[in-house]
Amino acid sequence: MKQATTTSTMFKAILAFTILFAAFLAIAIVYNKAYKMKNEIISIAEKYEGFNPTAVRIVNNYLKNNGYRTTGNCGADEYGMRSLDDSRFEVATPGQRYYYCASYTCATRGCSITSEESNGNKIYYNVKIFFKFNLPYLGELFTFDVTGETKGIILYSEMQKL
Repeated sequence: MKQATTTSTMFKAILAFTILFAAFLAIAIVYNKAYKMKNEIISIAEKYEGFNPTAVRIVNNYLKNNGYRTTGNCGADEYGMRSLDDSRFEVATPGQRYYYCASYTCATRGCSITSEESNGNKIYYNVKIFFKFNLPYLGELFTFDVTGETKGIILYSEMQKL
């Protein structure tokens, strides 16, 4: 009888370890994919010097072609992309789900092309995309976000702002 109890306990321990290991692998694989997508979005924003309509269309096509369908909530000071078929950001509202979020910060005060201190002023774009953690039979458990920031882009036009 003692041997049956020990075998049952060992089987439960092995099963629990297997489930935890599978969950860890699933998170690592999905996070890696989301991280690569975030880096590609940042590269596109840097190449086109901001999120102009051309850059947004390229980002949206990239996400659609890679099967990206995860949505999440944006922060209060961010802009969100509600549809991958649209090329316009909208001001993020609480409770609304977006495919990805973007915001910008300026290296100096003002962030205006007309101010005297804007000569050489740089703008930094922050990007946030989302990924889901789900397991078979359990469904979607968590939604995480991956964030990143572009290199400094010289502000030369008010159109560079979102």
